[in-house]
Amino acid sequence: MIGPLSGSDDCTLIKAIDAKAISSRWRKELGVDWEPESSAAEVQYWSDNKSGLCFYTPATAAGEESLYLQLQKFPWYYMEEKWEFRYALQLLRKHSQNSQHKILEVGVGRGAFLKQAQACGNDIFGVELNNEGAQAARHMGFTIFEQNLGSLGTNHAESFDAVCAFQVLEHLPNPKSFLEQALALLKQDGCLILSVPNSEVVRRMDPEHNDLLDQPPHHMTHWSKEAFYFLEEILPARVIDVAFEPLAPYHVDWFMGSWVEAFEASAGRTARRLVFNRLSLPLFRSMLALGGRKLIKGHTLLVCLQKI
Repeated sequence: MIGPLSGSDDCTLIKAIDAKAISSRWRKELGVDWEPESSAAEVQYWSDNKSGLCFYTPATAAGEESLYLQLQKFPWYYMEEKWEFRYALQLLRKHSQNSQHKILEVGVGRGAFLKQAQACGNDIFGVELNNEGAQAARHMGFTIFEQNLGSLGTNHAESFDAVCAFQVLEHLPNPKSFLEQALALLKQDGCLILSVPNSEVVRRMDPEHNDLLDQPPHHMTHWSKEAFYFLEEILPARVIDVAFEPLAPYHVDWFMGSWVEAFEASAGRTARRLVFNRLSLPLFRSMLALGGRKLIKGHTLLVCLQKI
């Protein structure tokens, strides 16, 4: 197997999954229909030992538009407020002397970041391949391109101060091509801002990689800080900022549930009942809710790459 970033065959197979079993879980647990292609009857999970990226194959296991049309019905799928939106805008102010920036967001969702960026005085544009989402953003007054980054580069090469992609990169089976195309749209010294699920945290919360949304057809890659620093070896860019989201209030129950399961797996059920019970669990939750969560790494890793 060849690593999608390194191009190296120094890859280790971690597990193989029956795609039909994944399809069945999507219907049962989320009420979402996804049928694997014949070429994706078995999904394999690999570690690229050179780059540090973990990835799934085959590429044909990646979900298409119909999957995301079904997922957007869930209120939690596109959120109006995210930590990475605020942090990205802070980064642009930090690394630029300009007060206004020309920004391209890839995958605009319901336009939450577009609105925040515009409110800060930026000139904001979007890329959205979902026609319904693109039309909705246009009705809000934004310029939205319905084309991939390679096509967009024909007329907009080196046009933007920043390209932002929030929770996009992990869905792509060929991330290197996406990153190259995004950098081509940036001016010299422009910023490519990327947020992804933090694989270090996700691995701790889900050591067996069973989370339905963190595998194909939804996620195709798992990113760490080390994988992003590897990009400096293969792209005309350098990492200028790495940030970790503090545990979000809406992820406290997710963290607690995984914490309890991990404790039981290592210490046994009896010990778990002594430590985590109906008296102690509310106390732990209260401690996290009152500010303790800010000391814990949460779901998201954000990286800023500068074009060189």
